[in-house]
Amino acid sequence: IQDGSVFPPGAQLDKRWKVENSGSCNWNQHYRMKLIAGSEMGVATEQALYPARGGSQAVIRIVFTAPDEPGNYRSAWQAYDPQGQAFGDPFFVEIQVPAPGP
Repeated sequence: IQDGSVFPPGAQLDKRWKVENSGSCNWNQHYRMKLIAGSEMGVATEQALYPARGGSQAVIRIVFTAPDEPGNYRSAWQAYDPQGQAFGDPFFVEIQVPAPGP
């Protein structure tokens, strides 16, 4: 899903981010990602972070639902370690929901 993509109200958005675990720790069930800004677009504001060994790549996937109201929406997320410390760069999805036609 490219930034600025247009989705009708209520549409499902299958967003995937390819990320690299450039650290030495393996991401396990204790690693999380949390909404840090914007709209949750129908998902829980805390999600499990996809398990990945240090030095490997992973695909993070969240299936969002486009809001019912027209407008521009951005959902920004951040990864957190088991101690609750943020790490890495935030990642986001940005969409448009058009106003209904005549």
